[in-house]
Amino acid sequence: MYNNIFAEAAEYAIIHAPFDMNLLIISIERLPEIGMEIMALPQYPVLYVTRTGYIPYATKSEIMRRGSANLILLGGEESISEWVAYVLSTLTKGRVYRCSELI
Repeated sequence: MYNNIFAEAAEYAIIHAPFDMNLLIISIERLPEIGMEIMALPQYPVLYVTRTGYIPYATKSEIMRRGSANLILLGGEESISEWVAYVLSTLTKGRVYRCSELI
C-alpha cells in the first residue's frame, strides 16, 4: 500500500511543481494524524519517508532530480530520525530544516 503512496507523491511533485526548490518531507505514519491539516501548510510538494528509516526510491530520485532543493522535515526525531535527516541531506545541495509542529 505505501509503495503506491510514495510513487504517487513523487509523481504529483513532478507534475504540479516541477521546479519548486522547497520540498516538505513527512513520515508516512503521521499521515492519518495530520489529515487535512496538511492543506494549511505552504503549498510545497510533499514527499514521504517512514519512521523506521526507509527512504523510498521515488522520494530519493525526486530529491536528487531537483539538485539543490531545500528539505523541510515535518516532525521531531520521533517522526523522522536524525539518521534519516542525515541521509536526506546527502541527496541535496540545499539545506535541511526541521519543523517540529504544524504551523
